[in-house]
Amino acid sequence: MIKDFAAGIIKKHLKFEPTASQEKAIDLLSEFIVNPIREDIFILNGYAGTGKTTLISACIKTMKDLKIQSVLMAPTGRAAKVLSKYAGKEASTIHKKIYKQKSSTSDYFVLDTNLHSNTIFIVDEASMISDNQTESPFGSGHLLVDLITYVYNNKGCALILTGDVAQLPPVGLDYSPALESQYIEQHFL
Repeated sequence: MIKDFAAGIIKKHLKFEPTASQEKAIDLLSEFIVNPIREDIFILNGYAGTGKTTLISACIKTMKDLKIQSVLMAPTGRAAKVLSKYAGKEASTIHKKIYKQKSSTSDYFVLDTNLHSNTIFIVDEASMISDNQTESPFGSGHLLVDLITYVYNNKGCALILTGDVAQLPPVGLDYSPALESQYIEQHFL
């Protein structure tokens, strides 16, 4: 089965023996990346030091081996640099990837068109992504809504969100909506 083949490649890229919970994550991740039906969002949630970034890095390298397209993003430039370093692939901020300037004379940015197809978008540090309406020059002012709208463009794209619910949630919230599976199911998919 191709899922088991993908899981084996992820483990090879890890270069260490995974824990039981990492094994479960590898099994679920490998199924997600090879599954051609793109209707779900994969949430990889774990505390600091549990191996999320290392696991995602191995997954990204596996996708490259399997010729599965990926795009890497993070909420901040610093987080994008860290992800890029671990993955060995360029990462950008969410805002830089999904928005474009409304016009050359405007200070407002609109949701750009996702030109990718059959691509898995991976967002690290997703605990920082808010779904609260903000007075923002970016899109609808709902970053999580805009991100999901951008990714799910009916061209076979999918989204993996990684983060740590123990980190500070977005400003004004006491939880991280991007890492809450019930919130995602109720509001999006």
